Amino acid sequence: MIRRGLLYSALLAAGLFGAMSASAAEIKIVNQDIGTGQGLDDHTPATPVGGNPGTTFGQQALNVFQFAADIHGAYLKSNITIVNNATFEPLECDATGGVLGSSGPLEVFTFDPTSLPAGAKANIWYTVAEANSLANQDLSPAEADIQSQFNGALGQPGCIEGSKWYMGLDHQVPAGQIDFLNVVLHEMSHGLGFLDLTDLSTGEDFPGGPGSFPNIYGFFVKHNGTLWDDLTPAQRVTAALDDGHLAFSGATVIAEAPLALGQPDVYRVTAPAAAAGDYLYAQASFGPTATAANFSGAVVQATPNDGCAAITNASAIAGKTALIDRGTCDFATKALNAQAAGASAVLLANNQPAAVTPGGTPTSPVNIPVILVSQTDGNTLKANLAGLTGTVGKGTGLSGTNADGVLIYAPAVLSPGSSFSHYDTRLTPNAIMEYAISQDLRGEIDLDLGPALFQDIGWGIDRSNQLLLTCDTGIPKLVPGGMIIGANVIANAKILAANAADVGTYRAGVRAYEAQLAAAGLITAGQASSLNACLSDAETAKQYAAFGPPPAPPAIVLANNIALNNQKGAASATTAYQLTVPANAKTLTLRTYGGSGDVSISVTDPKGVVKAQPNRPGNSEPFTATKPAAGVWTLTVKGEKAYSGVSVLGAYTL
Repeated sequence: MIRRGLLYSALLAAGLFGAMSASAAEIKIVNQDIGTGQGLDDHTPATPVGGNPGTTFGQQALNVFQFAADIHGAYLKSNITIVNNATFEPLECDATGGVLGSSGPLEVFTFDPTSLPAGAKANIWYTVAEANSLANQDLSPAEADIQSQFNGALGQPGCIEGSKWYMGLDHQVPAGQIDFLNVVLHEMSHGLGFLDLTDLSTGEDFPGGPGSFPNIYGFFVKHNGTLWDDLTPAQRVTAALDDGHLAFSGATVIAEAPLALGQPDVYRVTAPAAAAGDYLYAQASFGPTATAANFSGAVVQATPNDGCAAITNASAIAGKTALIDRGTCDFATKALNAQAAGASAVLLANNQPAAVTPGGTPTSPVNIPVILVSQTDGNTLKANLAGLTGTVGKGTGLSGTNADGVLIYAPAVLSPGSSFSHYDTRLTPNAIMEYAISQDLRGEIDLDLGPALFQDIGWGIDRSNQLLLTCDTGIPKLVPGGMIIGANVIANAKILAANAADVGTYRAGVRAYEAQLAAAGLITAGQASSLNACLSDAETAKQYAAFGPPPAPPAIVLANNIALNNQKGAASATTAYQLTVPANAKTLTLRTYGGSGDVSISVTDPKGVVKAQPNRPGNSEPFTATKPAAGVWTLTVKGEKAYSGVSVLGAYTL
């Protein structure tokens, strides 16, 4: 028996705040914003950026979604298409922070021992996408698998003000912008299975049938050496709040941790003796990165303590590290006030148990480093201010780990949607599956320990070389530790082909991309040679035929001076109409009129010359010519917005 549980609407959406052999997974994006003019259907003009060729906000966002889908699909194995619904909505936020996105599976499934697919565990909940892959069938063919939404209010008054989404695919993120690709990769991972189903307020398993069942993510979690599933519900409630003692213990994650993680970043106090030692910290998302060169020396408490007004003890602060309490105002304001007072660095002390990454959009550049220590550590430092001196450096051991494995996020105050279903913020470098976005993430080339966790929970993982159709690039899709250069190759090839006007344009674009990989040292000389062999004229022609835009549908034939009524189309969609004009025609009219929505037109003459037409509001769009050339004239109608009831007319006079 296969049991099903309806999940998404009832439980959670984790947010950022003998089987047949399986092929690479296909992840299909369903645009739920069609017809709204917002989010993925937003026609606001946009300039192509960072490898994203879209010319509207909505098209750029869809491109990012598909790029993320191609990356995850390259290394995951499944013969069943994964359907990911996507939309933009206003999500919870305030002027300085908030939810960037949320995502989760729409259903979960368990298998009993009589219907157990190879590689699956009995009576364990799996997300629908993974259950489909294990069962090698679509267990819910009428439904999507993942539901995702992203913050459509970002940058508006009252929602992370001054920020905006960065839609590039290259991580060249300007100050004050947020890398949308990293957020989409993160949220898609939740839908694929990087989340727990336990009710953390009660400790109870997600119910199903006559009882409840554990889930595959929690199956690998340990608390102080004890498996999560062996804890009582009351013990789980306590364990979920035990910061630093909850870890993912899967064998693949543990084996790859030394490849993905380094020594932890610490603030090292050298005096006084009562405070000497290493203190973990969070790096601010703005300003320069803290180093021993720019974050060292004496520490002075700022006045006022919260740094929300002009610093009144500037003479004592100048040239030193300003110790400032969290609270009352945003982090950027505190940093700018300390900078104005002449501080060389800012050391923030948390005012609550929950961890946070200092963020915000400064009104002017922050040129000094800013870090934050925990509430407990901050209290220790404030109690030993006399002669307090320290610097930043590297601690001992492997960051973000304990004896059980790699730490997962367990703040002392429960954070629904964030607690438990993310890696801990102690991981260094930062991980794509931490609860908060970090400026140093490179999800387009490095998914760190996310794929390792997927392998532990039972996903088939493809670590073979990436193919461009049948041509071996010599570049692995995924290597231990999370580098995904091969997956990046196929994602870039597909987006370049889909947006190239012809095979020559595609060929030039993919060759330039290969040169960038080589120049950045992301591929070896041998891999560059193998990839180049896949970029010959013959190979790129085949790739363009497979990945390029679909051929245009046949044009609709117009009869002279007979209107076609009730024409309709979606926003951004185009429809071609053709009229054959005889020799010696005196005039030609091609036009649209009537109906609702908004269309634009362009006209192509028999020689292939495009006669671009300025777009008018609404659907009245005319083109006229005198003594038109004989032959086939093409009228292309584009939906600037979704339209219906439009009439299309072609007429000539002799």
